[in-house]
Amino acid sequence: MLVKKYGERETFLTTYNPAYQREICASVDTCYFGDYPTLADLKGYGKNFPTVWLIPQLYNLSEYCGCKDKLQGTPLEECAFTIATEFYYLKISELMLFFHRFKSGRYGRFYGSVDPLVITTSLRHFLDERLFALNEQEQKERERQREEWRKNAVTWPQYCKMQEDKLRAQGKNEEADEWVNKAHPIDALSASPERKETPKENPESVVRIAQNLLADPKADESVKASFSKLFKKKYGCTPQEYIERNASK
Repeated sequence: MLVKKYGERETFLTTYNPAYQREICASVDTCYFGDYPTLADLKGYGKNFPTVWLIPQLYNLSEYCGCKDKLQGTPLEECAFTIATEFYYLKISELMLFFHRFKSGRYGRFYGSVDPLVITTSLRHFLDERLFALNEQEQKERERQREEWRKNAVTWPQYCKMQEDKLRAQGKNEEADEWVNKAHPIDALSASPERKETPKENPESVVRIAQNLLADPKADESVKASFSKLFKKKYGCTPQEYIERNASK
């Protein structure tokens, strides 16, 4: 899979070398949310390939910081191996962003020599930034979905008419009549939340209402959530639990 998408090992190392940081870090969103492999994914090139890829990235950081004692030899290899082992879930684009930010002085600096512990400790700070970015993106996605729901949602009278027409087309006129000028379920539940079922509210009717509303893709998700909350307050169980108890009765 990796070879098909990124070429052979040598091609990957040549393409995603430390100089690529300048290109990819121009967009923080690309680093966090772009389609790049994780360190774990790089094992598709070989068990030790994540460490192999990290070594030039770390050496480049060491050179950039201009310390007298560079990170090289066994300490360099062990630092690369530690990152590959402990932070295997990070994408290479995220790690390049980390190295770029480290160079900018975001996480402090080295004194005299390049300390691997400073690098791994700084990576922990980067994880906090990453978590914030992921949460922010998730919130934006939820807002986008809610906006889509609002665009596609229908009014309650429209929804009732759709259900009525569908049932009449199936010859179920008695059930269709129940949807004519039907009160909004949230209004009905809110009016008397503690009231138990009346003779007019037979279980089969409640089951049909719950099933139709919760399963309908055009019903607004916020309406479904409010309906479920008020339903539980009135009947003492969730709509799904009520359906399971009464659907076969």
